Amino acid sequence: MTRKVKGLQRILKVRDTQKKLKEMALTKAGNHCAALEHNVRRIRKLHTETLSDVVAVDADMLAARMELAGRLVVAEQSIEASIETARQDFAHAERQNLAARTTFESTEKLFQSNLRKARKAEIFKTDVQHNLLYNIGNNKKKDRCNDY
Repeated sequence: MTRKVKGLQRILKVRDTQKKLKEMALTKAGNHCAALEHNVRRIRKLHTETLSDVVAVDADMLAARMELAGRLVVAEQSIEASIETARQDFAHAERQNLAARTTFESTEKLFQSNLRKARKAEIFKTDVQHNLLYNIGNNKKKDRCNDY
């Protein structure tokens, strides 16, 4: 193989690694979003359980439940903000993944094209070397050059 093809082969391996890293980052961002959304659902469920079936045994118990409900609302708002950031990170990871895939595919096409050209050149070279008429002409030229 030619030097250019080998260089493109190394670049293709690098692009493939970059693509895999971007896919892992996308998966990680998706998992983070899903985990945050799951936590919001759990907090909402806990909040409804805290406020439902309220049996006020005494004022301290009622105050504790109200404080817990308030803290759960604050926690839910905080996680909602985190979810928005996580969604933005996920969208960014999607864009990066798409760019890496596109770069890999274009590099792969270029590599395949250069590989085909190199193979054609190699086949042509071997055909020319085995072509008797071509070699006879070259041998005559060599003989003429050696006569001087």
